[in-house]
Amino acid sequence: MSINFDNFPTFSEEHFHTWINELTPIEEHKGYLVKRDDLFNLGGVSGGKVRQCSKLVYDNLDHILNECNGGILTAAGIPSPQSCITSAVAKYFGLKCLITIPHYPDHIKDSYRVNASLSQKFGAKVYGVGNPNISGPETDAKKLVGEIGYFQIKFGMNGKQVMETIAKQVENIPDCVETVVGIAGSGLSMLGVALGCKLYNKKVKTIYPVALSNYVYKNKKMWYDSLSPTDKFDGDFKVVQSNYPYQHKLKLDESLPLDQTYEAKAWDWMVKNIEPSEKVLFWDVGIKEYDLDYIEPIKWHKSFYEQTLDVKRANKFKLNEHEFFLSRINMKK
Repeated sequence: MSINFDNFPTFSEEHFHTWINELTPIEEHKGYLVKRDDLFNLGGVSGGKVRQCSKLVYDNLDHILNECNGGILTAAGIPSPQSCITSAVAKYFGLKCLITIPHYPDHIKDSYRVNASLSQKFGAKVYGVGNPNISGPETDAKKLVGEIGYFQIKFGMNGKQVMETIAKQVENIPDCVETVVGIAGSGLSMLGVALGCKLYNKKVKTIYPVALSNYVYKNKKMWYDSLSPTDKFDGDFKVVQSNYPYQHKLKLDESLPLDQTYEAKAWDWMVKNIEPSEKVLFWDVGIKEYDLDYIEPIKWHKSFYEQTLDVKRANKFKLNEHEFFLSRINMKK
């Protein structure tokens, strides 16, 4: 599904409530049932995380407009679709937006760079940071909240709203399903499925989150474990580790479109460990855009905080260069 920039939807109460509450379909693929939450989309940006972000912004819209200078921001890694999703949602609601990601040179053109370019096309300002680890963008986002005042979208830190939007999508899971498999980045999607199984009294016995990190354990402890026992899933929530690291792109030869960073790894685990059956459902959260034609040069911005770090880095470089020069003189002596 390509991005529709010309006829991008705009927010209205009527459109929002109809759109946000629609149930995505259940399909069959190679003997498994598949929850196609990847078909939920906003102008071509797809997946359950679009729903999560939209609901979070809607629930805080008055606060954003009146107390946050009418803007939202998010911190993301370069491969993550979070930057693109947040920017698309900002465009939908008519909000200002900025994203913080690790800075990269313009000559690099791969599928990881599509997200930042799409963010820019949606009208977001892209702020680059020198630290390539996720702690770099996260620290910069925190500083920018103080500097600019925008509302920060933190997918893994707004767990209650995220789980609730997923839980409602459990309603159309067939009664024959006993096992659910899905990817776990933050883990909140699979925790939302667990919440929904209890909410709709489903007959699911086991949920397998295929984990790419330990975030699923952290978010389970923070957002799920404190719930009332009457709200919790009665079956087994069995976290299994993916056979592939987060950064690895897994391309599978499947007619079902699967995200190479996320869903493909959970699908790969499922087909290797669970026999096909109508009792097994794969939860397809979403898929990123992979079209390299969307890539464009980024008009990089820098926070005041990053500018001060640049000065420190430059001074450290000059000091090291000076020390090296002195060492060479001493060697000659």
